[in-house]
Amino acid sequence: MPLQVLTMIRHLFLVGNMASGKSTVGQALAQRLNRPFYDTDRWIESQQAKSIAEIFAQDGELAFRRLETLALHTIAQDKSPWVVATGGGMVLNPEHRQLMRQHGWMVYLKADPEALVERIHDPRTRPLLANAVSPQEALRQLAQAREPLYQESDWVIDTEGWNVEAVVEELSALTCPSPESPICISVLPNTPSAYEVLIAPRLRDHIAERALEVYQPTKVALLTHPVLRSWAEPIARQFELAGIPTTLLLSPEGERYKTLSRVQKLYTQLLKAGIDRSGLVVVLGGGVLGDVGGFVSATYLRGVPFIQIPTTLLAQVDSSVGGKVGVDLPEGKNLVGAFYQPKRVLIDPELLQTLPPRHWRNGLAEMLKYGITLQHGLWRRLEVMLQLGSLRKREPTLWTLPIARCVQLKAQIVSEDERDLTGRRALLNFGHTVGHAVEAVLGYRGWLHGEAISAGMVAEAHIGVKLGITPPDTLEALIDLLQQAGLPTSLPEVSVESLTEAMRHDKKRKGDQIGMVLLEGVGRACFIEAVPMEAVREVLLACGARS
Repeated sequence: MPLQVLTMIRHLFLVGNMASGKSTVGQALAQRLNRPFYDTDRWIESQQAKSIAEIFAQDGELAFRRLETLALHTIAQDKSPWVVATGGGMVLNPEHRQLMRQHGWMVYLKADPEALVERIHDPRTRPLLANAVSPQEALRQLAQAREPLYQESDWVIDTEGWNVEAVVEELSALTCPSPESPICISVLPNTPSAYEVLIAPRLRDHIAERALEVYQPTKVALLTHPVLRSWAEPIARQFELAGIPTTLLLSPEGERYKTLSRVQKLYTQLLKAGIDRSGLVVVLGGGVLGDVGGFVSATYLRGVPFIQIPTTLLAQVDSSVGGKVGVDLPEGKNLVGAFYQPKRVLIDPELLQTLPPRHWRNGLAEMLKYGITLQHGLWRRLEVMLQLGSLRKREPTLWTLPIARCVQLKAQIVSEDERDLTGRRALLNFGHTVGHAVEAVLGYRGWLHGEAISAGMVAEAHIGVKLGITPPDTLEALIDLLQQAGLPTSLPEVSVESLTEAMRHDKKRKGDQIGMVLLEGVGRACFIEAVPMEAVREVLLACGARS
């Protein structure tokens, strides 16, 4: 069970409103995982020899909340991994939320108030509902007030329909993912382009099996880098053992090879390998190779199926999901491309074990982008992980759930706005307007993508502050965490003119204004269609570019 070996993050805390099923699900899950179960409310009742209702009536809510703190500290000190059902108000105290993050994963069991009321047979047994004229209305107000705090969890499970076994099954895969029972995230469900992202350690040993579940090719072309050959060859053997001829195609690594000339060479290699429209392209590599391999798949013979096996943190959390594939031109990044969804994405966090520290930080920049723009809870989780030295240890199993959370967030946005038509998908581009310009000016050398995005996020947050959209303390929080991660927070010493010239080719620029994603707070962002370029120039200069 991978999550049991982690340094401090070992427990699973179930949070949610009263009657959301935390105790029922927690007991069943603990039995499934062979872990001890701990219910904070039952522990308090046992310690006090009173019911929760009696404690509220005799001692007051404040006294009860102090007992919750004691219960949480008691379980936090235990070295064994527990499944913990918490009281509905446990999240009200910021100290409680922080303690749960430091010692475990938080999962929110979500249910609407109507469903909760149906599960509560006698509201008089619930202290916060006992004197309410309308228990349903009281519960609705309670749920509404607490919702932002519950949403700070690492994962959210909607319990609508209330199938205990299904919830336990999802939690089991989430807690202890395996090749047989991986974390499964749907992208574009109920559409012709629908596919799944599967996430689990050791998934690399089951690539052919999982690929053949969704497509039966006549031949396979496995595209990878020379340095990944030792991983690619066993995967090729999996397909060969399944009776499918497989050709290994090797491509050099680096953004400078993300070009049309490289694409043409790959077309030739596919022709020589005898790949036709009944074949399959499997891409094993990072974000650059995923973009190139996906673009080749989209355009070769007007489209052949492909599967992504991302091998870098950046690719696992971002570029392998969503179907944006393409190549660069000298004038700018991703100026030639297509929307082309894979048949499946297979993520094995253990493939990150040999990733150099700089490339971990490269991917972490995108994870922090997801947190600061979309999900306060992810931001808090990454804060804690950096405080605990998780980036230094880089244990792949420690990062499995945060990786899955990023994938889930991107899958939700892609499913709402596959082709970037409504503006919802634009939120994924925070830091990219300036960051892509930095990459282009540097000739895609020197700085990695995530490093450019890191400096770009700071610059764009400064622009938000200048325009009165971004709170200054949000900018400070962003800079602080990026610095903790060892990522750049200022621009390279290139000219402001060269950066704005690179932005001239940005699809969001119109005249002397440009569309840009700006922060409204931690976990909240908006797309502003007309940011004056004069404001952009002033900020670029203030952030380290030269005049």
